[in-house]
Amino acid sequence: MHPVWYLPLSEELGQALASGAALDLEQSCRYEVAAILYLLQLPKLTTPPKTPLEMERIFARLLTQPTDVLASVLITSYSQRAFKAGLAIAPTAGVGLIDQKAVTLRQYVHSDGSWNFDFARAYSQPSRATNRDHTRPNGQIIRLSDPQHRLIETIRANPSDSIETQAYAGAGKTFVLKEIVSVLHDRKCLFLADVESKLWPVKNQFSQQKIQALTFSKLASLILSRGNSLLEHKIKAAANRRLSSESVAERLNISSLGNLSGPQIVRAIRPAINKFCLSSDSEISARHLPISLLAPLSPARQQLLIALANQLWSAMIDLEQQDLAIQVTGWHRLKQIALMGLHIPASYQVVIIDEGHDLIPPLIQILDRSPQVVITLGDQFQNLQGRYVSHSAQIRHREMTLSLRAGPQLVDYLNPLIDAFPEARVEPLIGNVEKETVIAEYRAEQFPPEPSAILVADEWGVFDWLIRSRYQGKGAAVAYSVELGTFLEDCLSLYTGLATPHHTKLAAYRSWDELRAGMVWNHAFLRVEDWMEKVGTKFGVSGLYSGAELEELGRGIPSRHLIVTVASAKNFELPRVAISEDIYYFDDLRGKREMSRKLALLYTAITRCSGKIFFPSTHHDWMNCILHSRH
Repeated sequence: MHPVWYLPLSEELGQALASGAALDLEQSCRYEVAAILYLLQLPKLTTPPKTPLEMERIFARLLTQPTDVLASVLITSYSQRAFKAGLAIAPTAGVGLIDQKAVTLRQYVHSDGSWNFDFARAYSQPSRATNRDHTRPNGQIIRLSDPQHRLIETIRANPSDSIETQAYAGAGKTFVLKEIVSVLHDRKCLFLADVESKLWPVKNQFSQQKIQALTFSKLASLILSRGNSLLEHKIKAAANRRLSSESVAERLNISSLGNLSGPQIVRAIRPAINKFCLSSDSEISARHLPISLLAPLSPARQQLLIALANQLWSAMIDLEQQDLAIQVTGWHRLKQIALMGLHIPASYQVVIIDEGHDLIPPLIQILDRSPQVVITLGDQFQNLQGRYVSHSAQIRHREMTLSLRAGPQLVDYLNPLIDAFPEARVEPLIGNVEKETVIAEYRAEQFPPEPSAILVADEWGVFDWLIRSRYQGKGAAVAYSVELGTFLEDCLSLYTGLATPHHTKLAAYRSWDELRAGMVWNHAFLRVEDWMEKVGTKFGVSGLYSGAELEELGRGIPSRHLIVTVASAKNFELPRVAISEDIYYFDDLRGKREMSRKLALLYTAITRCSGKIFFPSTHHDWMNCILHSRH
């Protein structure tokens, strides 16, 4: 029986709970809680039989209960057995479940939280974009877009071939990854992603026996420890260390060099080590150190500084050295593994990777030498570092060009960026004709007229908008996902010269003048500097920051302006977005990597939008400057 109406519960979560997954109320919204409660009572509600409309009205009345009451009742009454029974009865009663995207968008309720009885009609309409049938191993038929379907059929027909797919933002990468796993159900798979949150859909849908889901950091620990629990503990402990540059300098006997003290040297070479770990180089050299740091030093002292960087790197990856006060992250470990010539254990037959565009060269070296079939989905235009690295030549290549998220209105803003990418040879992005992306404009120096997720380039953009919010009384908040840390306080410390900054974006600078020399092109920085001189030095920065919980960014149209960096928002689909002018600022775009980074920043920011997007009034002027800077 085709569903007559739908509960606000995803099919993935429903299947996971029926299979025995633990009930997690912290990860569920009130509508999901109500839906689970409803399914628990469904066997009783259908006796005697009621019409689908009567059943839907019962659920609508349930939503009028307070959230805490719903949660309390669910905690005391939940039973996997009863839930599984309700889920089995639901189709016969005309009740269906929806996908996770629909759960997040919340179009099943009105703005006041009341149930939308028209939702089923809109949700059940067949899509022209997803027009291909795909049969899962369990016999269930789902709909895919034509590019998604071609990719699945390619994998089915070529089970021994590695495949790298260029999939534009909004093309349904995460959804099709789960279908890939279902196609490969008879093979032992390893699913990899950069953060834990991207593993949740796979963990909820598939058992650990069928597919193991790991972050890159967990993979590094698995390869290095080789089942040794003591080594695994040491790796975990090193990842949780707190930096003490004074302690590290003393422990490694690093003394002063020129005008730099031992602790300053440690702080200055940390970014150089990070840059080295994101390369395919075998040792740290002058190319990994900033010119501003090397310039005042003689050639002999430059070589000494490089030697100190290599000394610190060796100490960091020494698993026997546990008293070093410096954090060793997963990226450091992957570089260590690449240098050691290790690979992924042969017990896995297939490796599947989400967000393949963010793979760093050391990880690609590991994958290319590993014995498994490797399937990656990514979008090279979302690599914010401008260093997209492809796999070996023996890999198959496919494209997913249809964006299910972006309407045709947005195509004219995105394809010029794609066309301008250095050395990119791909088909243009195609918009979803069934979607309408509303495009609007706002004055670049003001706030958008409606509460929006304001996407900024970096910490300077965050600082600039916080100042603007204070002046204009807008009450804007910084999204929790932005790792601002001590940036505001360290800016003031560097400006006044009263303390040494520790934030990674500031630690390499010995004075504000030195910082200014490299940032004079950034108008956001200049506005921060002006505020620092007039206000910050008198009243400080402590009252400037206001934070927002992570769920506020991901639960639909925001109720207030949320400031978020593009890097922090790249895994989100946001219904209302504003592009900050600082995303367009640039110093010199004549190099391929510099141009790629700028275009990727703009592309990633614009493609976060799923509904309405505000561009600054200066958008077209800035785009002319960017696109003509190549000549």
